[in-house]
Amino acid sequence: MKLAGRAAIVTGAGSGIGRAIALELAREGARVAVVGQRLDRLEETVQLAEAAGASALAVGCDVADPAQVAGMVARVHQAFERIDVLVNNAARNRPDRPLTETVAEMSEAWWQATLDVNLSGAFHCTKYVLPHMQAAGSGAIVNIVSTSGIAGNWNQGAYVASKHGLVGLTRSIALDYARSGIRANAICPGFIATERSLGFSRHNRGDDWQEKKLAEIPLGRFGRPEEVARLAAFLASDDAAYITGAIVPIDGGTAARRG
Repeated sequence: MKLAGRAAIVTGAGSGIGRAIALELAREGARVAVVGQRLDRLEETVQLAEAAGASALAVGCDVADPAQVAGMVARVHQAFERIDVLVNNAARNRPDRPLTETVAEMSEAWWQATLDVNLSGAFHCTKYVLPHMQAAGSGAIVNIVSTSGIAGNWNQGAYVASKHGLVGLTRSIALDYARSGIRANAICPGFIATERSLGFSRHNRGDDWQEKKLAEIPLGRFGRPEEVARLAAFLASDDAAYITGAIVPIDGGTAARRG
């Protein structure tokens, strides 16, 4: 197992990509702290991990609140006595209802709430985890971004800005902490078939949304959460020991089309 003996934190781990990553890290031998605001969903993730023979811990935390993040990291370190891997996956995207995200029409509250989670949340988690990784002389940080972090998108001003910011933060961490043995990489998923993404598209994109979306993807299908999870586990492992500062699309080829 690639991550035997290691301890990991995965934020936004109550469903979708975050849950898939937490379970994949657990299958690879890591003890996993699953972090988020919906404790019932986090406990489901813990039960799935434990059913596979892994050790897991659910910790409620709003990553936008630095005090809560500091407490969460302290609790995880106390429980596991180490933190080797951090996966910043928690994200705010559009709600089920349509929401305008063009700049002139967007509310300041939505802009701030999006950046608070998607960008500042990753900053807070990384800030409080880094001292433990520095003390150990090693660590792997994996930021879950989006293809919207490497290209623009219509009516997604706050989301796109936050994800571009997270790409820049990833590169800065990689450069600043390489000599401490700490690596930082970003994964940029395209359309991944999760409960959240499928639900939003059904409610907001029209009856023919699926055909239109599939036509944009060179491989002709949606991605699966477990595919992102396997990439995250690879980047967290020693198999990726010489990879840092990388921004890796996993999108069926759409980033190649955007150029």
